[in-house]
Amino acid sequence: MTNAILYARFSPRRNSDTCESIETQYDLCKAYCNKNNITIVAQFNDKALSGSDEDRPSLWAAIEELKRNDVLIVYRLDRLARSVYLSDIIERTVKKKGASIVSICGEGTWANTDEDWLVRKILQTLAEYERKVIAARTKAAMLRHQANGRRMSKEPPFGFCVDPDDPARLIEHSKEQQAISRIIELKQSSMTLRAICRQLKSEGFRCRTNDNWHHTTVKRIIERFDLCTHAV
Repeated sequence: MTNAILYARFSPRRNSDTCESIETQYDLCKAYCNKNNITIVAQFNDKALSGSDEDRPSLWAAIEELKRNDVLIVYRLDRLARSVYLSDIIERTVKKKGASIVSICGEGTWANTDEDWLVRKILQTLAEYERKVIAARTKAAMLRHQANGRRMSKEPPFGFCVDPDDPARLIEHSKEQQAISRIIELKQSSMTLRAICRQLKSEGFRCRTNDNWHHTTVKRIIERFDLCTHAV
């Protein structure tokens, strides 16, 4: 009889119907094991951690627990990782222990043919792509909320300040907005970032922290402006 270790990861997302809870993942994996006469010897989980995060104590504890011919069972491969690089590290580590990975959804893990390998790599690439799309959408949504006056962090972005009548909202900072407009004008005239910094200082525009502008600050302001423009 095959011995198995279950691993589940839960990272909730807003407005998503595809975030299976730890308990749901366990139940589905246990049903798979019962159907296939597999003995569960341990189960591990990580909560509220990204699939791109290498620092997942329970995942590495589960892998450390594996013995030769054991199986690491997951609901889907993206529960292990949403990074092609990290997926490869996990696969190699499990293989060195003489164990294997099985997704109860199949996903190229029920056999080890060249076609199965290809399926796994395609799914790992898609999982990483989905993670990047989600991150981009989340960032765009936050910028859109900020542009609409909603406070999203302790420190308001450059160009805004906390509304004294409503601490949960932001209002435009007139002088910083003027600086942003000037930065965009200078950038559109093909001026370099460092040249923009010098020009801002010569025209009397102040950075939030001090009088000296840094090219990375100007770059972030331009990127935020571009994202806000596309997000609206």
